[in-house]
Amino acid sequence: MTALHLYLLRHGEPVASDLFYGHADVPLSPRGEQQAAAAARALAGVPLAAIYCSDLQRAARGADMLAEHGEARPAPIALPALREMHLGVLEQLSFRDARARVPELAGRRYEDMLDYRMPGGGESVRDVAARVLPCVAGLIARHARTTGPQGQATPAIAIVAHNTVNRVLLACAAGLGPAGYTRFEQALGAVNRIDLHEDWSDVDPWTATRIGIANWTPPHGR
Repeated sequence: MTALHLYLLRHGEPVASDLFYGHADVPLSPRGEQQAAAAARALAGVPLAAIYCSDLQRAARGADMLAEHGEARPAPIALPALREMHLGVLEQLSFRDARARVPELAGRRYEDMLDYRMPGGGESVRDVAARVLPCVAGLIARHARTTGPQGQATPAIAIVAHNTVNRVLLACAAGLGPAGYTRFEQALGAVNRIDLHEDWSDVDPWTATRIGIANWTPPHGR
């Protein structure tokens, strides 16, 4: 039996889609608004006990839309621990400027970021995992043993977050640990679902998870 459905969404396209925008607080573009609305519509029939999001507005906007689609949904709760990876000196540089100013850094592949921190306060993927995993484990503990709304047998919650955050969570749900983040893709506006088995434990809930949906992008039109 499933103890919890965790719907994991990536925000839509930001206005600064040609920038490195880790912790930069940028809004959604018109296309990003469409992507977020499509994800919200796709989950409109799911009774959600709670909605959580990063405190960056591109994720918070998607969470607001999610709350607006569906009956009697709770207001989203923003959590700084769910922010995207900080990119240090690359924050808010365009891809072109980054190559010109710090070519040795801009050329580093995303697949090489597991233990590498960009200068200027950047995080590694393991750093992201160190703040995200305890946060989400706490959310699981809060909701997995409750009865969902409308008499739902299996409670469900939603998290609207970011590329690296979602990849780390999916990798851990698949039993790969944070190092498995390169095995997953996250399109803008993607929807995922992680299912928690009833034999989960507070010590390590990720040993009782499986991925039900990964990187699904609902059609959003033009």
